[in-house]
Amino acid sequence: MKYGMLAGDFMLSANILISGNNYSKIALLFKFMNMGMVGRNTYFTIQDVYCIDTIKKFWMEKRAELIVGLQNKDVVILADGRCDTPGHCAQYCTYTTMENDSKKIINVVTVDKRQTDLRSAIMEKQAFILTVDQLIKEVKLVEVCTDAHCQISALMDPVKGKYKDNGIHHSLDMWHGAKNLSKKMSEAALVKDQTVLLHWLKDIISDFWWCCKTADSYEEFLQLWIGVVHHVCNEHKWAMGVCKHGPLPADTDKTWIERDSKAHKALVEIILRKRWLKDVHKFLRFRYHRVYKKHAKHYGVYTLRTPKSYNYIGELQTSVVQCRLESTGMPKRRPLRTDDPRRLGVLAPVPPVPTADLVQKQVKRGLGSEFQSSPPL
Repeated sequence: MKYGMLAGDFMLSANILISGNNYSKIALLFKFMNMGMVGRNTYFTIQDVYCIDTIKKFWMEKRAELIVGLQNKDVVILADGRCDTPGHCAQYCTYTTMENDSKKIINVVTVDKRQTDLRSAIMEKQAFILTVDQLIKEVKLVEVCTDAHCQISALMDPVKGKYKDNGIHHSLDMWHGAKNLSKKMSEAALVKDQTVLLHWLKDIISDFWWCCKTADSYEEFLQLWIGVVHHVCNEHKWAMGVCKHGPLPADTDKTWIERDSKAHKALVEIILRKRWLKDVHKFLRFRYHRVYKKHAKHYGVYTLRTPKSYNYIGELQTSVVQCRLESTGMPKRRPLRTDDPRRLGVLAPVPPVPTADLVQKQVKRGLGSEFQSSPPL
């Protein structure tokens, strides 16, 4: 492929990156199979010189087409962040945004910890800000659905939030809401005399989905949701309402909860907790598909998955090859790219110590511990 570059080496290097694989793992695979492998330096040079800019350009062109298709339309987005490491030690956070109707990715933002004063905990917040700031300039953004991230909820607060004047509705992901409710009930069921809550867990979670689907307002949701408190006690009519289900079978195997018992009080505290109910209105716009489960004999929700076609890969490969054919060869040195994260500085808050000093300190520490552990003469 000009200037002595073998097509196999070039395409292997390009496709390792395009497929999201790792050079070290592929090199180890080739080693075990006793096959020749493109050199590490050659791989990273091909990546820097021919792949990265081509992939970025390809993505921006495809994204521009999607944005044009969203003009004069009320846009609902689903957004979430993922860090490279769990907890508060992550270095990168990638925030991905999907358009609800087309189910296509319309924005990707990556934030480095060095851009947030080395504070991993606020990387997702910063990525969300960059995402929304860009999209509100390009499309008519009417709704954003995220997980229950407290910093993002503060940004979307309709009274004091950063985006209070943009008229964007903030929805919460139903799956996370149901999961958190299930977690609270499971924890309560571990307490003595409250194990009966496990028997009702699936039914109450299903009722939560139904109430959110049925209700058009917070007041309507609360009127439906309060029925759980009575239904579990085998009370289907009360002063302010009635259960919406039909007649129950006479041979039902339900274990009813005694009113005002320890388990009942725990359930009431969970499902009517003020802090949780204040965000319930954010669940009332959710969309889902349902399927009948013949073994359980009831309807349940499921994730609608579509097999990936990767129909864009051929076009992307062509662009990378074209970039090579139009080039004047690979540079002898790989300069630091303008967007290289290393330009942001080092991660450590203190300058590095010479290696020789660290080795000497480690040796002294080892000798000291050896002397301290020796028995007295």
